[in-house]
Amino acid sequence: MDRKVFAWLENNLGKVTLFAPHARWRTGWDAEVSRDGELRPLYIRGPRGDNYTSPINMAQEAAIHRAYLANDIPVPKVIGLIEDPEALVLERISGIINTGGIADAGSRKKIREEFVEIMAAIHRLPPEAFAEVGLDVPQGADAVSRNLYAASEAIFDGLIGRPWPLMRFTAGWLRRNVPQDRTRAAFINPDAGQFLFEGEKVTGLIDFEMSSFGDPAAELAGMRLRDTSEPLGDLSALYDHYEKVSGDRISKQVIEYHTAGFCGVNGFMLWPLAFTSTPEQDYMAYLNFAVATARWSYTAMARHIGLQLIEPREPVAREMGFNQVGSHLVRQIGKLPAPDDQTAYSRDSAAALALYQQRWLTYGADVLDADLDDTAALIGQRPTDQDDMMEKMEAFVLKVGPEYDADLIQYFHNWLRRQDFLLTGCGIASGFVGLDLQIVPER
Repeated sequence: MDRKVFAWLENNLGKVTLFAPHARWRTGWDAEVSRDGELRPLYIRGPRGDNYTSPINMAQEAAIHRAYLANDIPVPKVIGLIEDPEALVLERISGIINTGGIADAGSRKKIREEFVEIMAAIHRLPPEAFAEVGLDVPQGADAVSRNLYAASEAIFDGLIGRPWPLMRFTAGWLRRNVPQDRTRAAFINPDAGQFLFEGEKVTGLIDFEMSSFGDPAAELAGMRLRDTSEPLGDLSALYDHYEKVSGDRISKQVIEYHTAGFCGVNGFMLWPLAFTSTPEQDYMAYLNFAVATARWSYTAMARHIGLQLIEPREPVAREMGFNQVGSHLVRQIGKLPAPDDQTAYSRDSAAALALYQQRWLTYGADVLDADLDDTAALIGQRPTDQDDMMEKMEAFVLKVGPEYDADLIQYFHNWLRRQDFLLTGCGIASGFVGLDLQIVPER
């Protein structure tokens, strides 16, 4: 991919004077090209892998950038679209990310509120401003609330290829709990809170691959996820500011629904990759995201229905033998040379995978027994193994009605807490272990 992207830049834009692959879970490059004495800084947004299907493709993402710029919304300008690998070439705008690093409280508040004001301005734009993107505008409460969720579920259906009751329940719960009073569709980006700033000014919004027409409240809920890695301060205060500038009243109940919904989108997108990963993907990063966002989804469901979750017991070590295998593999990987940041990231990712395998060798037997015991208590029959458990639980989830919602939310919460436990101490793949979303008070 590096060679292909470099060649495209040279053939289409000018002499490449800087080319720096990103050392992170998603492919991307910073670059500079020179033509006629002018130096142009670029950011190239790369693909997630051939097995990943996004609700928005790169061409549509480019159209979103153009629509925003046409309506005075600050975003990077699109320079071009590379076909192989599919990648979006953007101007590299000034600014940094993560307002959590701003020392002055007044400046933090000002920049975060400016972002909210920009968001509200986008929500006021008429749907026809985004005609080039090619998305249908939903009508009615169900379609408005579940537009992105239903599209993501359809992608999941085409990729998963096995029983996965966790997400079957998520889909059913979202259908049954649509907020009936939310019927206005705006252009939204539920993967919210991503912007660059410089001084006390937002310089541009970024990353629109989860955009859709839907309930503006979904974008506010999405800020809870961004807050876990790039702190946004008191989210309820920012919701108040949004209400002030938009006139839209948004309850805690609606926020919890759309928290469950957008966390569910992450699950629909990411769980299939646990079974069909490609070499360029960071397996452990995606697994970390999948487990964390599913945990947050179920916590939001519990808060939506007023359920007090009970924490399961912590797994105990029941070593399966030759535990030194994992330790030795971790040591070997740690000694591999890493001449640059990208190679160092790949080495650390491999070490995280080795650590995770060692955790399974140590705790996996107890984790599986606890899962099977929980299943037996719920459905009255103990499965023989994990595959049998998934098959029986999917059949159960698809058969029962909302009277089992509380039991199933608790059941999947237990399963996810154990998965979270297995990620403990797995280096760069354990960033969300034990982390919960910022609590939203009654509104």
